[in-house]
Amino acid sequence: MKKYFIFCHGFGYNKNFWKPLLPFFTNEKCLVLDLGYYGNHSLLTSDIRNKKLIGIGHSLGLLKLLQLSINFEYLIGLNSFINFLGNDTQLALTRKTELQRLTKHFLVSPLKTLYNFHKRCGVPIKKNILTTFNFYTLYEDLTLLSSLSTIPYNQKGLIIGSQNDPIVPPQLIYDNFKIYPNMTIKIIPSGGHGLGFLYPQRIYQYIKDVLM
Repeated sequence: MKKYFIFCHGFGYNKNFWKPLLPFFTNEKCLVLDLGYYGNHSLLTSDIRNKKLIGIGHSLGLLKLLQLSINFEYLIGLNSFINFLGNDTQLALTRKTELQRLTKHFLVSPLKTLYNFHKRCGVPIKKNILTTFNFYTLYEDLTLLSSLSTIPYNQKGLIIGSQNDPIVPPQLIYDNFKIYPNMTIKIIPSGGHGLGFLYPQRIYQYIKDVLM
């Protein structure tokens, strides 16, 4: 494909989330961001902004890529959203309650909440890494989930979701992205909230197909 890719993981993880997927991109130029939840924060260098870029974000990672204010040639979202609560009134009400519950649990018992969150996602994280969590960085991004973002109306992209995703279900994906004419939505039967880490070869093939 010979493209320049920027990867950004989602809430509660680190750049190791991409380890199963990255071997498929060995012939490409790749930058893997780390949001610093466990002490290793990586920034975007200014020289990269001048290149034709393809962003690949998992979950909140897509929102983080949009915050970089870059004109992406193409955007790939895995279990992703731009409005975590949703635009539909009833959907937003339900998800707001769930987010408030998650935030409350995190404030009381952050380590246990992270562990349970990873379990729900279907992608565990090593305990020795988990215990190094940065409370304030994580909490700041929990509050970010209450905000909403937009993408350019004609932005080209692919959003891949899972039918059994307990965090970002297909209903939310369609709610967020159906109005964008050049955003393709693909829902696969399984994968939970771990696409990219799970089914890496299949995900790579989907990405390759749309970029060829």
